[in-house]
Amino acid sequence: MSWPERVWRFLFGLGPLPGRAALRKAGIRPGLYHYFRDAGGQVGRFHLRVDPDGWGLLVAGATAAVWLRPSGVIYAKGLLENWPPETIFQLQKRAFGPVPPDRLEADLAEVRQLLDRLQKPGADYPMLNLMDPAWSREVKHLDRPLSADLTAAEPERMEPILRRLWDFGIPHVTLVAGKTTEPAWLVRAVELAEDLGLIAGLRGTGSILNQGTLLHDLAQAGLDHLNLVYLSEDPALHEQWTFPGDHEKTLQALETARKLEICPVAEVPLIQSTLERIDQTLAGLLGRGVENAGFYPIAVLPGIASSGGLHPEELVRAAQWVEESATAAQVRFIWYPPVQYHLGQSLSALLMRGPRCSGDTAIRVEPDGSVLPARGPAQSAGNLLQDSWKKIARSPVMRRYRDRLRSETRCPECPGLVICAADCPRHPEGWAQ
Repeated sequence: MSWPERVWRFLFGLGPLPGRAALRKAGIRPGLYHYFRDAGGQVGRFHLRVDPDGWGLLVAGATAAVWLRPSGVIYAKGLLENWPPETIFQLQKRAFGPVPPDRLEADLAEVRQLLDRLQKPGADYPMLNLMDPAWSREVKHLDRPLSADLTAAEPERMEPILRRLWDFGIPHVTLVAGKTTEPAWLVRAVELAEDLGLIAGLRGTGSILNQGTLLHDLAQAGLDHLNLVYLSEDPALHEQWTFPGDHEKTLQALETARKLEICPVAEVPLIQSTLERIDQTLAGLLGRGVENAGFYPIAVLPGIASSGGLHPEELVRAAQWVEESATAAQVRFIWYPPVQYHLGQSLSALLMRGPRCSGDTAIRVEPDGSVLPARGPAQSAGNLLQDSWKKIARSPVMRRYRDRLRSETRCPECPGLVICAADCPRHPEGWAQ
């Protein structure tokens, strides 16, 4: 199942949309709220973000996101906090004036049904991209990200960033581990994230993360998903670009994650050699119970030799083949922005480093607090530890990024490709540079 099938929006329309004023009358303040909901013995995890304009974003188990108008925010918050129906109806009337009783009852039942639907068992890894039609570009733009990819560092550097993410209403963090990352840093960062109520994930290679008791310690700390670089079902091809023995360590880590109820995610870099065997790779992953994959193409400017990267026109054909293969294998997938290859770079290091961000609903945050958008040059849009989100969002870097996403980059040649939803992969301006 591809990610658009996991995204819904629920847009109530009780007359005009006074937004902030309506929620103020109902006593609901902007912010990020975290809930666990028990439905017939099944516990679901929800985050409700109430934006300053009165709109809400309901994130369910990190797998689906739903836009809520102000009236929908009142219903959702009331049900998640177990308010009596009479209290919810009183707040709706206070916010919007007289509402027919049958309308109140019907809307409450619809939101309850929506929560039940979102709480159904399923994979618990976010499969969301920003500009799919399910988000309805004409209704509301995502004015702040849903997640942040954070380069792992010492806990004393991670804690203030994690707290700041929560304060900004960003409910999900993916830690990025490298060769110099200490295992203890990862465990403590996941503990801090879970204590705050954040969804916590981890990205790296099998050789780095499959050490000793690390995965068991991370499970105890509350890790939600584990993203591992996986180039190919063929061990020789995988280890041509990673480390000796990394293929087996990666498979072991994916299996361990499943047993520990951590959602396993394969992150597949796309170059010429991995693309040729993508159908076998996806079938092999699914056979091992890995149902989620993220793809990041290594993109190369025309005229530059790259030892296997993909040129602009090749990216479109590659995307079509990957999407067809993922659909046939019944693997849920997400596209990360293409990663640009530059002369003098090590292709192996680029493959193992992974994408800058987990899609266009994410930002990258460095340990010093620098914020980078998902696409374009690696330029800081501000500092998470020092600047307000309004200042970061209004920076020239973020403005350019948003303007590009909101411009029409689709072409009539490949209108059905998921990778094209946010930006045409042919355009280097939309690559992570």
